[in-house]
Amino acid sequence: MIENPHPVKWQDLQTGVCRLFNEIGLAAEETKQITTPRGSVEIDVYAVDINSVDKIQYVVECKNWTSSIPQSVVHSFTTVMHEIGANIGFIISLHGFQSGARDYISNTNIIGLTYAELQLRYFETWHTKFFVTQIGKHVDALAQYVEMFNCKRDREVSNLSEAAQIHFHELVKKYQIFGTIMNLFEFPCYSPQFNIPAIVDIEEFKDKLNTHLSPEFHFHSIYYRDLLHEIISHVDQVTDEFNNVLGRNIFEQD
Repeated sequence: MIENPHPVKWQDLQTGVCRLFNEIGLAAEETKQITTPRGSVEIDVYAVDINSVDKIQYVVECKNWTSSIPQSVVHSFTTVMHEIGANIGFIISLHGFQSGARDYISNTNIIGLTYAELQLRYFETWHTKFFVTQIGKHVDALAQYVEMFNCKRDREVSNLSEAAQIHFHELVKKYQIFGTIMNLFEFPCYSPQFNIPAIVDIEEFKDKLNTHLSPEFHFHSIYYRDLLHEIISHVDQVTDEFNNVLGRNIFEQD
């Protein structure tokens, strides 16, 4: 899962859906007021695929109910969709749909999903467009600090005191494996052929990382969003250790 599929508050469900849509490349808004022939309606989440030729519109109704969704909710949502002229509609629930509601939407452009199912539907896209790229944005300096050859780094290090140079090389030795593995997340930014496979099972993904890392860098998150923050935190912490020796991030653009 990208994040907890059972949020306690309805606002968290709505915010989570909106955030997910933005992270996969849609332009999404919460609680958007839209004018229809019958007046103004408030949409829980409204999104547009701005990269599509026809600017495909999505409308989402979020139901953080403890029971399954009845057919009456679907009927009302269908009316709103038609009046807005949306292309695709989602009804997102925590506990699924009653059989009548399922039957009704089976031949429509309305998709009924639990929040867990929505996350699985878009996981690969989210992983490629957000998870990997966010880590990639943070690893550039660290990758250059630990790589075998880097002229700028070597010039800067040569100007340090002898004690500082020794400290720097100790850091390289300590963090070279970690930095090299983290650098893999930067490669997809340059070419799709370097895409990192999207592994839905987070335990399997963590095992692949932890196998090659020292225990201090083993990851423990149970959701991918938390894992993203955990990885970035480690990357930033290690990068700061190098920056402190050199007095600044020598790779930061002026």
